Amino acid sequence: MKDSIVVVGLNEINFDYIKAYIERGELPFFKRLLAKNKLIETVSEDKHQLLEPWIQWVSIQTGKTYEEHKVFRLGDITERKDLGQIFEEVEKKGRTVGAISPFNADNRLQNPAFFIPDPWTETSTAGSWVLKGLSKAVSQAVNNNAKSKVSAKSVLSILFSLLLHVPASRMIKQYPRLLLNRNKAGAKAIILDSLLSDTFIKLLERKESNFSWLLLNSGAHIQHHYLFNSEVYQGVLKNPAWYCEEGHDPLLTILQEYDGTLSRIDGLGAKLIVLTGLHQKPHECVTFYWRLNEHRAFMKRIGIDNFTKLLPRMSRDFLIEFDTEDDTKKAERILGFLRSTNDGVNIFTVDNRGKSIFVEMTYPNDIDDAFSIVSDSIGTVKAFKTYISFVAIKNGEHTGIGYVTSNFDLQLADSIALVKMYDKILDIA
Repeated sequence: MKDSIVVVGLNEINFDYIKAYIERGELPFFKRLLAKNKLIETVSEDKHQLLEPWIQWVSIQTGKTYEEHKVFRLGDITERKDLGQIFEEVEKKGRTVGAISPFNADNRLQNPAFFIPDPWTETSTAGSWVLKGLSKAVSQAVNNNAKSKVSAKSVLSILFSLLLHVPASRMIKQYPRLLLNRNKAGAKAIILDSLLSDTFIKLLERKESNFSWLLLNSGAHIQHHYLFNSEVYQGVLKNPAWYCEEGHDPLLTILQEYDGTLSRIDGLGAKLIVLTGLHQKPHECVTFYWRLNEHRAFMKRIGIDNFTKLLPRMSRDFLIEFDTEDDTKKAERILGFLRSTNDGVNIFTVDNRGKSIFVEMTYPNDIDDAFSIVSDSIGTVKAFKTYISFVAIKNGEHTGIGYVTSNFDLQLADSIALVKMYDKILDIA
C-alpha cells in the first residue's frame, strides 16, 4: 500500500484531551504520531451557526467556503450536482476510490471500490451485499438512537459484517468486552465505529482502493453527551449517575479505539491524513436534548398533514417537504410558534427553504409528564412527553478550530484555513 492514501476524519475530536490522556500513559499510537509529526490547526467559519460538521465537511470535500457552496443542511449535498467533490476529482486522476461514512457527501463515483454514505444522506451504497446491508443497519441504528430499536434484519447484517470483516483477535478480545458493556453510556456508538473501522481496514487489506476515506463520528457524539465524565475534563459540571455512571469514561474508550484503528492503518504503509473538521469544548450550562418519536403522528396532531416527505436527520432534526410554498409557510407558522406553557420557551426552530422546512427540536430544559405546549393557532397539546424521547444532556459544543496531522510531512503552516485541505489532499493524490 505504499502508493495508497488514507484520509481518516475523527469528527470534532479535541486534541487537548488526547494530549492529556497521553500524559497519563494512554493512546500509544497518538503519542508516536504527534512526537514525529506536527499538529496543525485548521480554521473554519467565524459565525456560530455555520459551525456544524455537515457544513464544514462539505467545505473540505468541495474546496469551497460556506459562502461559496451554501450547503446548510445535512443531506442537502444530493441536490447540489453543481458542486464537485474531492472523490470524483481523485477518481479522474486514475485513483480507485473507496469511502465509508463521508459526512454529507453524494456518491457520484463512476466506478467506486466501495461507498457507504453517512446515516443521514440519501445516496447510493456501492459494494457487496454485506456492505449494503451494513449501510442500512447503521442508518437505522443511528436514526433510532433515542428509542434504541434495531430491526432483526439490521442485526443480521451487522452479524455478517462482524464475521467477514473483524479480525479473529478482535472478535475474541475486543468485541466481547464492548458487548458486555453495551448498556453503558456511549457503548452503542463505540461498537458502531469499531465495526465501521474494522470493515474499512479489511477493505484496505484487500487493496480494493488506493484512495480511501473514513469518517468516524462516535467521538463527536460522546463529547457532546458525556464529556463531563472524562477523567481529563477540568470543569465543574457533572452528569447525573442515572445518565452516565460515575467512574465510566466513554471518551477514553472511543479514543482507545481510534488509537488502535490509526495504528493498524499506519501499519499497512499507506500515507495517512487525520482530520477533525472542528473540535468541541466543554458546554458551560445544563442543556437537555429531546427528539420526536413518531414524527408523522405528531404532525397530524398539530394539523400538518399535507407534506410529501418527512425525513428524520441527526437526533433532534427533521426535514419536511411540501408541494407548495403556501403549505410550507403554514407548517412553519405552526411549528415555529409552539412554546412551553411552563416558561414560554419555543420548542422548535424552523428554517424555511421554499418548499421544505428543516426543523430542530431546541427546547433546552427538562420535560416532565405534565409538560404541555401551546400556540395561538392550534391551542394546547397536553402530555407532550408521550410524543418525545430523551436523547442526552449536552456536554460539548462546537468551536471553529480543528486539527490535521499525518504520518508524513504535509508541508503546511502551523495554522491554515480548513477549506485549503481540499487542495492539499488533491495535490497529494
